[in-house]
Amino acid sequence: MTDIFGIDGRFFRFVTKVSNLILLNILWIIFSIPIITVGAATSAVYYVTIKMVKNEEGYIIKSFCSAFRENLKQGIILELVLLTSGVILVGDIRYFLFMSNTVGYIFAAIFSIGLTIYVLALIYVFPLVAKYNNTLSGTLKNAVIMSFKHLPSSISLAVLLIIMLYGFYISVHLMIIFSVIGAAGYAYFGSILFRSFFENK
Repeated sequence: MTDIFGIDGRFFRFVTKVSNLILLNILWIIFSIPIITVGAATSAVYYVTIKMVKNEEGYIIKSFCSAFRENLKQGIILELVLLTSGVILVGDIRYFLFMSNTVGYIFAAIFSIGLTIYVLALIYVFPLVAKYNNTLSGTLKNAVIMSFKHLPSSISLAVLLIIMLYGFYISVHLMIIFSVIGAAGYAYFGSILFRSFFENK
């Protein structure tokens, strides 16, 4: 019992981890306020959570800010590319569905497949930015490859993200919880998987 609640016990480590995730989530919210910096802030979150999984996080604020500065330019560019691509895909799907004919439904299905690939790859983009120095095209290519290489995990992470976003929308209680720890908690859970993916890629 003493070992569990001692300063080196599991309970203390758990509380410390949760506290760090809450702090990390607050940093993500603050650094995402300009909107255009969401990508860089998300990369910085993954940089820290990947280290947290290995218990190498060090000082949370210092690590986050350092990663944010390092990935700011690429994070902004990726965010704009991904946002534009997502809007185009959704817009095309809606346009072809609005046609209400066979040709429209076929093209809507094709673009829906494209949107599915987009969502699965999106899960890996910012963790890859956090972990590796690569070109824009290289990062996007690797994100697509990894999303299919680890398809079951990719689908699980995509479903979890959708559930969290839906819960945030329909429930005030879940909105509060996710606002406190949601982004960092999701990144930490994903980083548990990403650690093994990256080490065995």
